[in-house]
Amino acid sequence: MMRRLVHAMALIGAIAAMGLGGASVARAHNIDCSGTVGGAATVTTINGNVTVRDNASCTLKFVEITGNLLVQRGGTLIVDAYDEPSTIDGNVEADRCASLMVGGDVTIDRNVLIAGCSGKGQNSFQGPGIVIKGNFECVNNAGPCEAWLGEVDGNVQIQNNGSLVPSDVSLTVIRGRLECRHNSPAPTHSHGFDWVGGTPREHGHGFDDDGGYAQGQCAGFSTASTSIGTNIKPVVSCAALGSIPSADFPVPNTVITSAVDTPAAGTLPERCIVNGYVNDRISPVDNCEYRDGFQVQLPLSADWNGRFMFQGGGGTEGSVPTATGSDSGSAGANFGIIRGYAVASQDGGHENSFLKACGKSNNEFYVDPMATIDNGYQSINVATLNAKYIVAAYYGDGPDHSYWVGCSEGGRQGMVMSQLFPQYFDGIVAGDPVYDTQLVNLAEIWSMEQILNVYQSTPGLPPLQYVSEPPPQAHEPILYPALPVADQSLFETALLQACDSLDGVADGVIDNLPACQKIFDPTTATYVSGGVTYQLECTGAKNATCLSPLQIQAIEKINQGPRTSGGLTIKAPAGSVAEDHADNTVPGYAYDGGYMTTVGIPARNVGTPTTPPSSESLVAQLPYAFISPSDPSFDPLSFNFDTDLGMLTVSTPKIYSSTSLDISKFINYGHKIIWYHGLTDPGPQVLGTITYYGEMANQHGGLQAAQRFSRLYPVPNMDHCTGGATTDQFDMLTPLVDWVEHGTAPGPIIAKGVNFNAATYQVGFVSGLPDNAPTTRSRPLCPYPQEARFTGSVKVVNGVPVASDPAELADASNYTCIMPPPPYLQ
Repeated sequence: MMRRLVHAMALIGAIAAMGLGGASVARAHNIDCSGTVGGAATVTTINGNVTVRDNASCTLKFVEITGNLLVQRGGTLIVDAYDEPSTIDGNVEADRCASLMVGGDVTIDRNVLIAGCSGKGQNSFQGPGIVIKGNFECVNNAGPCEAWLGEVDGNVQIQNNGSLVPSDVSLTVIRGRLECRHNSPAPTHSHGFDWVGGTPREHGHGFDDDGGYAQGQCAGFSTASTSIGTNIKPVVSCAALGSIPSADFPVPNTVITSAVDTPAAGTLPERCIVNGYVNDRISPVDNCEYRDGFQVQLPLSADWNGRFMFQGGGGTEGSVPTATGSDSGSAGANFGIIRGYAVASQDGGHENSFLKACGKSNNEFYVDPMATIDNGYQSINVATLNAKYIVAAYYGDGPDHSYWVGCSEGGRQGMVMSQLFPQYFDGIVAGDPVYDTQLVNLAEIWSMEQILNVYQSTPGLPPLQYVSEPPPQAHEPILYPALPVADQSLFETALLQACDSLDGVADGVIDNLPACQKIFDPTTATYVSGGVTYQLECTGAKNATCLSPLQIQAIEKINQGPRTSGGLTIKAPAGSVAEDHADNTVPGYAYDGGYMTTVGIPARNVGTPTTPPSSESLVAQLPYAFISPSDPSFDPLSFNFDTDLGMLTVSTPKIYSSTSLDISKFINYGHKIIWYHGLTDPGPQVLGTITYYGEMANQHGGLQAAQRFSRLYPVPNMDHCTGGATTDQFDMLTPLVDWVEHGTAPGPIIAKGVNFNAATYQVGFVSGLPDNAPTTRSRPLCPYPQEARFTGSVKVVNGVPVASDPAELADASNYTCIMPPPPYLQ
């Protein structure tokens, strides 16, 4: 799995990106540890071995050890990485120790051996976040051994341990064998099943002792099911969920703050709402409070459909969304509680209210290494495990099937689940994924800089105005006068008149996007208005019928994507850390049918007469997360694509956890994934998602083979997740469930839209044609690389194909999905 190969490198890179790497506390080569080492505001680096001498006690916190970690006779070791992460580049060995405990986010590059320890306490690791790249052996000890909530690349051996309480192996991914023999009492897996020895299709059988991967006393500990439950005690009421002991939960440091029966309201049924959090802490880095908050909503037993749905997050998160199962990627959709799903949500590992109380920006969490890990993947990991436990406790059984549905950040999180946690979800819907946030940051900064250049280079515009931001953040400019709505509309008119009918009918939607990219040139484009043909680019002074050469040049550069002054493409370095990573070249924005509408590129990168571009909220992450060292006072619009590329962060958990093309484990489980992406999305570029999908398919046998486990649905005219003159009301979850549970692969998915504008979108430039196209329409969304084509009656007016009966544009049965000739949109 990609994570085990890059976790330590990415962790160190993330710390450096926050300005902590160069300021780390360095210790001499080969130290003896007694008392506490580390735990400062910066990582403590020990360039050599660490030894816990006879009968000494040692606690390590927020450390990087380049050598081995050795515990001698009677020694006690605790590696506490719940506040901040730690890495150990060598082996961890304990010979006749008292006890050894590794907890939290710890990466060990080699083996862990605990042998002959005489203490009665546990010899163990407890996650979340444990990664052992070698073997874990716990043998001949007087106390119990525990392997709880981690990843072991090699084998796990629990043998000849005698203790008052049993050893335990729970919720651990073991890529080798799990062998338990001659332990008294026999080991348990009290917190949940394990995932041992690969995946079913790799071996042609299950995980248990029949396949030989979980052996001896641990035979039967492993599962291929997405339900984790084992030995979960059912509760008698919703309120009783609040009284479950913290030690019973699958994740350490879990606290339930409320469990309340909630009456029906509006379309929402009666349900039990549970709130909680994991790992509340005060960061030693910035002294702010952090935690992984979550919510679970449970319909009554009689209403439960036996399924679990995780509702993905949005933006940088910072609060726990109401877990009703709403899908941010479909206007007005709610597929969760009202359809009988148990639903969970989470806050991304931080609460904005806590950061505000700490006097910090919402982006402050990027300064804290553990908070960045939580936001990258750990918060969704722990919330999923706890939610599945709560589901099993409430209903007396785990869910039969589990699904992820999310858009934007939630789409990125869905990709994280397919790559890092392939065992958790039978099916995933990942919409408009911001899977490489640094890449998107660079594209949006480039776009705004082009608009800013128009402003600064155009005589006669009013002085540039700014909206103040709290210090030390840069003020945000109001760029609207550089490309006002009237000018945007001229461009949109020319674009539609050139490209709308390339798919056979002028209906306000560009379905043949590859042909449009090939023929449309803004510098030579014309448009018709009132029977008069105009040149889009002014040949003289700027006037109300044309765009200035500076405006046209800016739009072309936004379409092209970032370049150096020498014309070289730009790569986002943090996207190249993951093994088998997607192409990290920063693409531009395709000329889709909604490109210059109020939901398209200008709306996000220009703003309004009184507000700065809305994309400022995204690019404001760059100074915190994506340059090194972090500098909250850095103005993103001052970024120089010739000289500043070396400032970029080379790795961060926010990106490396979602950019791998290798989802083979997910595929081998038999799980399914659906992507969708708005073609007009002015945030994460659809070209990036299409590139990812194509390269991922090539990794797994090509596009045709990839159709066995995946689909991608481009949505013409759609803004980021929803909005625009588009069919943005759709249900991806139901066809996903049919695919997972009944083997029915999805084809065209019918979608509805209510925002089509007759005056703009029924080709009013055709002389004599009334503007009477329907404003509400249904159309099929086609699986990539298929495209929609109108099959109703067409007539030609002034050389333009239009629907003979405009009402037919509203009926999805008048469209079909066709396979266009290559090359496809890329």
